[in-house]
Amino acid sequence: MKALIISITFVFFSISGYTQIATEGADKMAPQKVQDHQIHFQQPVKEINHIMYDKNFLPIQGEISKDKKSVVLKNWEKGTKVRVKVTYEDGTEDEIVKSPCYIDPVVL
Repeated sequence: MKALIISITFVFFSISGYTQIATEGADKMAPQKVQDHQIHFQQPVKEINHIMYDKNFLPIQGEISKDKKSVVLKNWEKGTKVRVKVTYEDGTEDEIVKSPCYIDPVVL
């Protein structure tokens, strides 16, 4: 009887350990979601004329946020300055360069 209890206990712990290892492995293999970042503006943005890295002028994909007060950057390389030229809803245009400390993660 003691041997049966020991065997059942051993099997239980073996299965639970295997399940934990399998779960941890699956978490590591899951693709990591890339987080978007944003640049805030004082007035509503009507149109993005261009978004690019300030150093090498390579383009960055982006879009206007729903509240029109931010430009959301897709796949932005952290630690780099961004040059953005926008047209506001009142028709004025503005070109700004933002350092990384003024580019915030998008919080859902």
